[in-house]
Amino acid sequence: MADHQEEMETDVVKQKRPYKRLQYTKEELQGALEADRRKTYGSTPVLTTKEEELLENWIIGKARIGFAMHPEEVKDEVQKIMVTEQRTNPFTDNRRGEKWLKLFLKWHPEIQKRNAEIISKGRARLIEENIRHWFKELEEHLNEENCSDILLDVDRIYNADETGVQCCPKTASGKVVPPIVVFPYRRIPRDIAESTPSNFSIGCSDSRWTIAATFYEYVSNCFYPWLMENNVTFPILFLLDGHKFHINIELSDFCRENKIILFSFSPNATCFASL
Repeated sequence: MADHQEEMETDVVKQKRPYKRLQYTKEELQGALEADRRKTYGSTPVLTTKEEELLENWIIGKARIGFAMHPEEVKDEVQKIMVTEQRTNPFTDNRRGEKWLKLFLKWHPEIQKRNAEIISKGRARLIEENIRHWFKELEEHLNEENCSDILLDVDRIYNADETGVQCCPKTASGKVVPPIVVFPYRRIPRDIAESTPSNFSIGCSDSRWTIAATFYEYVSNCFYPWLMENNVTFPILFLLDGHKFHINIELSDFCRENKIILFSFSPNATCFASL
C-alpha cells in the first residue's frame, strides 16, 4: 500500500514538472514555417518575408477599393525589388515567371479570394441593385477612413477616365484638372514637347510598368500640386476605372500619405461618370 502511494506521488510530481520554454520570437517561428512551406513547394525564396508581406498588403489593399490584381503588375513590383536591391537571381531580366506567381498565390490564399471577388463583380450586369451596392461599399469605406464628410463637398470628389491616350481628372462640380497626355515613345520628340500647352503633363509609355509609373508621376507632380495650389480641403476622393488604371505600390503609398482616397468605379458603369 505504501509503495502504491509512493508511486502515485511520484506520478503527480512528474505531471507538475515545469516545462522549458523555447526562446523563439514570433517572427522566427513565422520565418521557420514559411521556409518549411516553401521547401515543400520546391521553390527557393527570392523575396524576404517582409517584402512578401508588402506585396500581399498592397494587392489586398487594392482589392478593398475595387482594383483587381494584374499578374504583370505583381511581376513588375518584384522586378523593381530585384533591380533596386541588386539581388542575384536566376531569372531573365530580373523578372519572375508564371510558376513563381502561382506559388506566390498558393502561399497567400487571401489574395486569390479577394481577386475572385473583384472578378465576379466585374462580370456583374449593370443594374440598379449593383449600383446601389457600390454606393453602399463606397460609403462604408469612407466611414472606415473617417472621412464620410467628403460626400458633402463636391469640390473634394474627383474622377478620371482615359480618353484615347489622355487622362483628365475633374470634380463633381465640373472643375477640370490639367490633364496628362501619354505618347507611345521612349522619349518625347522635341516638337511635341514644345507644342504641348504649358499646364499639360506629358508622358511616354511602351509597357504596363511604364503606364503605372507614368500615372504615379502625374498624380504626385501635377494632380497633387494642383490640389494644393487651389486650396482644396483634404482628404479627397479620387474615383478611377479599376480595369484601366494601374496602381503601383508607390502610388498607393503616396495617396495614403497625402490623404487621397482612391476607389474604383462600379464595374461597367464608367461610361456614366464621363457624362
